[in-house]
Amino acid sequence: MNYQRIYRDMEEVRRRLDRWESTCIHSLERCKYTARDIAHYIGKIKELETLNGKLEQTYLHTKAVNGNKREQWLVNAESLSSTKSTIEDLKKMKQELSARRCEREMIISDQLTGDSDKPDVGFKRGQKEAVAWYNRALGFRIESGHGIKFIFVNVDQICPDREFSFSIRHCRSNDCYSLLDCDPIFEGTEELLDELNRTNDLFKFVRVMRGKFQEHSSKG
Repeated sequence: MNYQRIYRDMEEVRRRLDRWESTCIHSLERCKYTARDIAHYIGKIKELETLNGKLEQTYLHTKAVNGNKREQWLVNAESLSSTKSTIEDLKKMKQELSARRCEREMIISDQLTGDSDKPDVGFKRGQKEAVAWYNRALGFRIESGHGIKFIFVNVDQICPDREFSFSIRHCRSNDCYSLLDCDPIFEGTEELLDELNRTNDLFKFVRVMRGKFQEHSSKG
């Protein structure tokens, strides 16, 4: 029996077992590090999932806010368009009222100076329309005669049908207005007449006179 051969074989087996053990230990160490890396990456993945959830919520919130802003923008745009349309309508109304005012100023000026004989039928129709418009819209009427008489109603809150009036005439020779009568009479008419002759603003004078009638009425 060759003991040396058996001994060599056993040494070879031992060396192989040592190499295999070393390989197993090394593999186990690598597996341990790999498991640690896997656990680390799993934690990172969870963090990313949490962050992704927050980003998704932020996106949805931002989308909802932007949707509301768009709706608000559409509402504002519609409101702006409506406002522009209203402004255009008001401009047209202003132009129409300005044209009517010029027409009525001419009519009243002719009445004041006594030059009311106009051969134009359209002009006379305009006179009637002007008087009707003043009576309907401003609550007073005018009567021509020796000058022109302004008659106001809806001045006295207790008695709306009570009439307040004044008459004025324009003299072309000296380009001045004169107050013919005032019912009821109140203090300060001379100063108002002086301002009228200074500014030639007849419509302001009419408005101020109506306001004075209202003050006089409120004082009883």
